[in-house]
Amino acid sequence: MEQQTLAVESRAETGKGANRRIRRAGRLPGVLYGLGHNAPLTVDPKLILKLLLTDGGRNQILNLQGGGLDGKHALVKDYQIDPVSRALVHVDLLEIDVTKKIVVTVPVNIVGKSVGVAEGGVLNFVERTVQVRCLPNQIPAHIDVDVTALKIGDSVHLDLLTFPEGVEKGTHLNPTIVTIVPPTKEEEAAPSLAPTAEPEVITAKKDATAEGGEGAPAAAAGGDAKKEEKKK
Repeated sequence: MEQQTLAVESRAETGKGANRRIRRAGRLPGVLYGLGHNAPLTVDPKLILKLLLTDGGRNQILNLQGGGLDGKHALVKDYQIDPVSRALVHVDLLEIDVTKKIVVTVPVNIVGKSVGVAEGGVLNFVERTVQVRCLPNQIPAHIDVDVTALKIGDSVHLDLLTFPEGVEKGTHLNPTIVTIVPPTKEEEAAPSLAPTAEPEVITAKKDATAEGGEGAPAAAAGGDAKKEEKKK
């Protein structure tokens, strides 16, 4: 990866108040550490923001100039953002030795369309980045993962990836990078748990007495007949 010059200025003041004054002056407070150094400094926030918004920008080798740090090399290790304004408020630079291998994180790049996806499967991205170990000038922009031959149920692990010359995996782990999962089936509608209303059973007696039907007059007529017999 190509080197980029980064102009830096040393700073004597530290702390929240000093950092606010630095930001009001249009600079970004930061610190360089690693290889025995711990140097407070300031940089141009526009350049750092550009690096962070570029693919692989955090792995860009920075050639420091100024602030008594001429000729030293660094990577953007970390940064802080204001939660309200979303502006950069601090940056951490890690000094590196360009003659020694380092471990960095690079993005994964999917290549091809898998057989499983063509059959209706779904490509599941398990890990979007991988750790690699290499010299700083050999850091790849990304690692390709060819999924063309993957069928439903197949997966690719870190150990199966092909790395560029001089690059090796940077961890002893073997995580799953991508897998092809079966299509999601629509769940069948669950049966209703509401009780089914049973039809009301109406007896002849209930129907007659409740509604004033023929049953009630018949009972009354029978009673009157008995009374007439007694009078006789």
